[in-house]
Amino acid sequence: MPKKIKDLILKHASSLLAPLPILLLQMMPTLVYRGVMLMPILSFFIRSYDQQYQEDLSFLFRPEHIPGWAIFIFGVILFLTALIDMLRKKNGLVTSGLYSRVRHPQYLGFIVMTWGISAVSLTAVMPWLREDVVFYWLLMSLIYVILAYFEEWYLLKEHPEGYKEYKEKVPFLFPVPHHKKIPQPILDVFVIFVLSFVLHVIYVEVIRWFFF
Repeated sequence: MPKKIKDLILKHASSLLAPLPILLLQMMPTLVYRGVMLMPILSFFIRSYDQQYQEDLSFLFRPEHIPGWAIFIFGVILFLTALIDMLRKKNGLVTSGLYSRVRHPQYLGFIVMTWGISAVSLTAVMPWLREDVVFYWLLMSLIYVILAYFEEWYLLKEHPEGYKEYKEKVPFLFPVPHHKKIPQPILDVFVIFVLSFVLHVIYVEVIRWFFF
């Protein structure tokens, strides 16, 4: 390769690569946050099941798993709809679509879809693993409440007036009526414990009554 062409390539390559360290530094907080946000749900889906279910996946198609899969699909739809709402609004606060119903619809989608997967697991795994499945879902859901709380702390700093007004109009995580004196994160933690009780005690009995 002629020396002039080589020097020209090196010159332009260095000018293109020079901004990359600054760009990476700017992107790093967002990348780290997205990684932390996805960690609970990814660990939920890759956790190990009983060996017999790893070898034979036909149990996934049994009729008793249909309600759990339906709830899972509903959670996926919630998450994807909220994600589309967020991507459409490139700048500023997202307050339209599902964000006009709850302030953290993506986290709500994660919680709903993993509740559905847990429901499938409870009718598939051994009875003595029921407590483990419910505990894991409960822990993951509480982590998302904490993430949402710290996300709001950041958003209040970035948009002090707009987000404060938005908080007063839209529920935190679950669209349930509440008294203004009760902090919404505390109320949503209570809702999560109620849902874990339903998952642990009521759901399996209802499935047994209908399908067995």
